[in-house]
Amino acid sequence: MVFGFLAIGLYWFSGDSAYLINSERIVLPKNNTRHQAPLKEVQHYLEDIQKHQGLLPLDASELDAKAKVVQRFLLTNRAFLEDTRNRRGEVEHNDMMSIRPAIVSVLSAKSREICQKHTCYQAIKYNYVTNTTTRAIVNADTQNLLELKRFKNMQGDISLRLKKIAQVIALNAPEIKKELGETPSIKEMSMANVRGSLNNSPCENKQHLCVAPTFSYHSKEEALWAIVDLTDLKLVAAKWAGLGKTATPACISERSLQNREIMEQYCQKDTPHKEDGWAFSYRITGSDGLEVINASFQGQAVLRSAKIVDWHVAYEGKGKIGSQESVVLAGREVAFVENKDNFLFGYNDAMGCPMFSTSVVLPFNAPRIFPLIEEGNKVGFYLVQDYRNPKWPMACNYRYENRFEFYNDGSFRVVGINIGRGCGEKAIYRPVMRIDLALEEETFYKYDTAWNKWFTEGSDLQYKAKVYAQDKYLYKIKSVDNQGYYIEPNRGQFKDQSRGDNARIFVTRFKEGEGDLDLLTLGFCCKLDEDGVERFLEQKESIDGENIVIWYVPKIQNDARKGYEYCWADTILENGRLIVKEYPCVVGPKFVPIHLEK
Repeated sequence: MVFGFLAIGLYWFSGDSAYLINSERIVLPKNNTRHQAPLKEVQHYLEDIQKHQGLLPLDASELDAKAKVVQRFLLTNRAFLEDTRNRRGEVEHNDMMSIRPAIVSVLSAKSREICQKHTCYQAIKYNYVTNTTTRAIVNADTQNLLELKRFKNMQGDISLRLKKIAQVIALNAPEIKKELGETPSIKEMSMANVRGSLNNSPCENKQHLCVAPTFSYHSKEEALWAIVDLTDLKLVAAKWAGLGKTATPACISERSLQNREIMEQYCQKDTPHKEDGWAFSYRITGSDGLEVINASFQGQAVLRSAKIVDWHVAYEGKGKIGSQESVVLAGREVAFVENKDNFLFGYNDAMGCPMFSTSVVLPFNAPRIFPLIEEGNKVGFYLVQDYRNPKWPMACNYRYENRFEFYNDGSFRVVGINIGRGCGEKAIYRPVMRIDLALEEETFYKYDTAWNKWFTEGSDLQYKAKVYAQDKYLYKIKSVDNQGYYIEPNRGQFKDQSRGDNARIFVTRFKEGEGDLDLLTLGFCCKLDEDGVERFLEQKESIDGENIVIWYVPKIQNDARKGYEYCWADTILENGRLIVKEYPCVVGPKFVPIHLEK
């Protein structure tokens, strides 16, 4: 998850009344930290950075036996260490963030063959100067570097040591103590490993590595979110936010499978499935949710890959700035207008494997397959994976489902489901779906009274469409031999109580490193006109007759009004018992074979 704040002038959902939480406000620290002595944990960290000159290794307590071997190997590997010094030979600060067993969704085909016979590990490090994350795949048995990829302007999970430093900074910040009226304890804090950002600060645009420790008070229906800058090692800001009313459930459901079993059965290998003419494999990825790969129907290739790589979540609220002195951020004074600025804050949510990431929403159970029934008849089947925060449906806990529907006629649908509950009553959810069809020499079209071909990479907004082909289809993709699919955006016609997708669609040329393997977090939670995929369209390359990737990003507003609940969950008292009421929102496009409409 990536928390963020963004001051904006207009709210995307026009016509809605302004949402005001009187207790919400931004608290900015006074500019006097330079006169304070460093905290003990921070001082030791700075000393270790100086000692290790370029790359700070992980503490042995964070590593298993083979991870220790991998770390020793990488600390002497020239390719891995290449960006620890710049071209002038000057040291650039890097931290090793994690070294864990590699799972199948991060491995290339060549590495997968090797790692079936050997134990392979994934190592992640972060360069603070260039804001670059490096991912290495290492054969731990032979100590060989199999893969090395660098991700510019992307950040992965932080180490346990950095999490503890963030906790110490937040717990000892005078502004936090003042807001809470006491010195908080570490037991009251959560999400200290959750990356964060703040408008007009060094965190903005991910220039600095920031996280968001949070103090939640369910009885008071509010939470204090702290933004800690781990590049400058200080508190950047704190934000009060309303949680909404909730009851504590009498019993929170336990996961049906333990972490290790899910890892072994669904993360470290692909699972094949055949039914109703369909054949495919599926797996739980490290951070891109459930992925379907190599799907075919009646022996004809259909999909290379389909998955939901992120859920962007933003909350609206108005508030005042809680600072009595002028504020200097990013080297300049920042002006705020009390009670007039509209702040959006939130995070990017990822779903993935347990024991692999410290910040994803985890699988609640194994992937499951059920029949699709319409009017009493089986018309296909669907594959579903349930992801939940441990204390769902309490406030500031989330639940998502990845669902893939496969129909007897060769149609399929990629579906994202949100079941709340979230951290507020006015949220905007944007799941980022990545769909790579296997048609060969593909062409893409949009309908506007006639089918118009796209020749270069681009994007489109569903809500601008005036007309649909056969009142259903807005796009189509086909191969050189005219095989392909119409794309039917969701407008509430699928009888699942959906309020529609209101999607932005991106079409890009396939490139390695743009989602074929696990992606790090894309884009910002709170820039409603940016979904993160824009970085892949910068060159505007030709897509005519190429392998095309479709990125489909619905935009959904939750609703907590009684009788109108949507993307929501609550614990209520019914017949003397506490029960969980679910109000899911369902989004996603359907792909219909072109030959069915001839």
